[in-house]
Amino acid sequence: MIISREMFNPMYALFRTSPGDRVTYTINPSSHCNPNHLSYFKFVGRIVAKAVYDNRLLE
Repeated sequence: MIISREMFNPMYALFRTSPGDRVTYTINPSSHCNPNHLSYFKFVGRIVAKAVYDNRLLE
């Protein structure tokens, strides 16, 4: 579960919580500040897809 928490860590600037909602995440417009952001998004997509495929919950 550590990786699922780290995917949404604000330090990486990949995602941010939606305004007025602390449960829904959106892509952070500042994600380009990290030069590897596209690779990170691809990795996160694979992790989420694997969790959905295996019917697992990400915290």
